[in-house]
Amino acid sequence: MSWNLLKSREFVSAYAVVILMLVGSEWLQERDILFPEIAGMAMGVMVFSVPHWIKKPLHLWLAPTLGAFMGTSMNDLSLSPLVKIWLGLIVIVIFMHLFRVHFAPTIPAALLPIFLGLTDYRFAISTAVFTFVVMLAAYRKRKPEKPNNGPVAFRRKTDTLLITLLLALWIGLAFVAKLEVLVVPPVFALIFELFHAKDFTWKMIPRRLAVLTITAALAVGVYHLLDGSIIWVGIINVLITFILCKGFKVPVPVAFGVSLMPLIVPAWGSWGFPVGVLVTTGVLMGVSAAYRQYRRRTD
Repeated sequence: MSWNLLKSREFVSAYAVVILMLVGSEWLQERDILFPEIAGMAMGVMVFSVPHWIKKPLHLWLAPTLGAFMGTSMNDLSLSPLVKIWLGLIVIVIFMHLFRVHFAPTIPAALLPIFLGLTDYRFAISTAVFTFVVMLAAYRKRKPEKPNNGPVAFRRKTDTLLITLLLALWIGLAFVAKLEVLVVPPVFALIFELFHAKDFTWKMIPRRLAVLTITAALAVGVYHLLDGSIIWVGIINVLITFILCKGFKVPVPVAFGVSLMPLIVPAWGSWGFPVGVLVTTGVLMGVSAAYRQYRRRTD
């Protein structure tokens, strides 16, 4: 990793967005406004320039914002937390399919307020503000596309149904086993994308798994070392994650979301969290790779 990259305008801009969110949370003394995926979105758009993210910049703002408001409103229902999360997952996936939204971080934006039991809309408003900034950055990054004469391919309904069922089953397992460390919303976003990716193979798993697991372990270590300081834990963990992504030579934007999770829920700040990330990512990536191989043989 070169020093020039750390000094680049793209990295500094993305880092500034994350720091602003951290400072706002500290200043307001309100951790509920923290949306870890903002870090992943900022880095993914400004630094890594994920092609299918910046293709439709408006979705980067509108989809997670609507998801956050929808997820918060779910807490007004007289249902158990698990049922509300299942319902939120189904509704947001249907929304993404109907409006052809490729942006998978929409899923954690909808699930996190349900999981946290938020009843006010501060999280949703914060999400709207920071995703708007990311959207503006995406508009600057986007390049004009050549018109497509043929029909534009979208996710298969069968694939979407299967991955939704898989995520629902995993979340149900976590609740039944009372293991909050198995609920990792940023990883769910990654799996949703990989499950639909035609070129996802077994050999692509190890480096991504390593980045996410090491990120989680170091994030917890920094969290305890600095006694849970919102600003400094966030600043250091995001920098560490960036170094890991460059060191392993694989961009994993959702890892930045994982790096901020210890700031939100006590279970995610425990030493069981890296194990939860390892198990969740390993199992779900393995299933996704197996399914993609099956698809290649049958298509």
